[in-house]
Amino acid sequence: MHPAVVFGVLCGSATANVPPPNFVVLFLDDFGWGDFSGNDANTTETPRMAQMAAEGITFSDFHAGFSVCTPSRAALLTGRLCPRTGVCSNFGPTSKFGMALEELTIADVLSSGGYESHMIGKWHLGHNPPFHPTFRGFSSYTGLPYSGDMGCIDSTPQSCAPEYSRTKGQPACPALCTDSGNCGIAIPLYQSPQWDARNCSGTADCNSEIVQAPFDPFLLNDHYVASAAKTFARYGHGGDKDGTPFFLYVAFAHTHTPLAYSSKWANTSKRPGRLSIFGDTVAEVDGAVGSILDSLDAVGLGKKTLVFLTADNGPADLASVACEAIGSPGPYTGQWQKSPNGGGGGGTCKTTTWEGGHRMVGLARWLGHLKSPGRTTSAVAMTVDFMPTFVSIAASAGSSVAMPSDRDFDGVDLSPVLLAGTDVGHTTLFHPKGFGNGTAAVPAMRYNQYKAHFITSGAGPCRLANGSHLPSGQTIMHDPPLIFDLDTDPSESTPLDPATIAEVVTHVKSEYSKFWISVQSGLVSQTSYTNGGQSFRPCGNSSSCCCRTHRPII
Repeated sequence: MHPAVVFGVLCGSATANVPPPNFVVLFLDDFGWGDFSGNDANTTETPRMAQMAAEGITFSDFHAGFSVCTPSRAALLTGRLCPRTGVCSNFGPTSKFGMALEELTIADVLSSGGYESHMIGKWHLGHNPPFHPTFRGFSSYTGLPYSGDMGCIDSTPQSCAPEYSRTKGQPACPALCTDSGNCGIAIPLYQSPQWDARNCSGTADCNSEIVQAPFDPFLLNDHYVASAAKTFARYGHGGDKDGTPFFLYVAFAHTHTPLAYSSKWANTSKRPGRLSIFGDTVAEVDGAVGSILDSLDAVGLGKKTLVFLTADNGPADLASVACEAIGSPGPYTGQWQKSPNGGGGGGTCKTTTWEGGHRMVGLARWLGHLKSPGRTTSAVAMTVDFMPTFVSIAASAGSSVAMPSDRDFDGVDLSPVLLAGTDVGHTTLFHPKGFGNGTAAVPAMRYNQYKAHFITSGAGPCRLANGSHLPSGQTIMHDPPLIFDLDTDPSESTPLDPATIAEVVTHVKSEYSKFWISVQSGLVSQTSYTNGGQSFRPCGNSSSCCCRTHRPII
């Protein structure tokens, strides 16, 4: 097992005579480290996240398990990186399969300790049986099966400028649905019709649980907030599930394109020009975070629930996205890649292994339990830590839950950081990258404050206002690896002379080798990215060319 899953000794006073707590994960999309005001004072649209930080703990060195949607979500839910899960690229609307069934989610593991799990938001791990969320440990599901730009919609989000072609869906602005010809696939919103809707309520497929296609991007966050409040009401004081521990996973669409928000958030941001659209989108999701926490507290669950907030990857500095529609990585800009004397250009956020791609906002809140609320920890942490942390805390409170023993995990238990106030997390981290067929590579890794790149590359940069793009740069192999000291050089601009850090180079290579030995000697799931064609698309109304569907949203 590498790194080893470490189960910390919890503070006795923090967990004594406390029933197993509930767990909530709030997962943002394409949200940069600098898009949280606690990390960058120039960001003004996140007062509720700032309040969460004041009531809890801020992780200054928190990371996603991958810098792209699907593999990042797989890492969070399984505690395993893509070389182990085989989930190393995105599934699409006509994907025949999803995340391998051998993989166990947090919901699967917690169920052995009496937990019930529910999901709200973007899944992106396979939408057909048996890959749909209600086949993967969740009792109910409300949300989108994949990204909100992977198909057609009826509306015009604020980020869709008039000159953008809506027939081609550029840049990152979904095409308009039509009812004839090349009509596209309406992006659906699923909603389980009942609280226990496992296996899509026992139906042959999950299409009967599509309530809206295309979804309405202006109302999506309102649906998510309302669904979370209904969940908390059942498990809170006076609810029919009061006393039953639960796990709720909320995966927002924001701030992934298309950027859209309800009118009440218009003009919240003070950013100039069309940059205010991104700011207003941040403000809306911040308000949703606050509303969810308010509804949690309103039914007496604030002191009974550990909440984490983070994101799947950094800003979408990609060729398909307008530069005005992306966020900020803060100081983590990957300057060596952009330099003419380095990589020669390219985006250094989403899809890359530069810090801006995977260093995320990281917040934890558990009223009355966390050591020194309001503090910032330097502990190195990652989304793969959620599973071992939840299991450790639940087991310490008397739950029978345990980590599976038939596979290796990549996470560590963060309960000593949360409950004892330590700043000890990972010593090493591995940053994978995938290819279209799901093949895994690990171009970069972390050792203490050092970041080592075995392969450097950039993404096709975002679209400038005049329609042009900056250079994409080149992919370069490095032996010895290119190493930066993140403590003194967070922008990764100036690599260290390997002759001056010989011990670091030796240790990095040794840990890198150990990681791959661990992968090859343990369970490696086989994931298929087979395109099943139109018969595998989500379709709630086969009589409609684009599967247009309208059912009551409860």
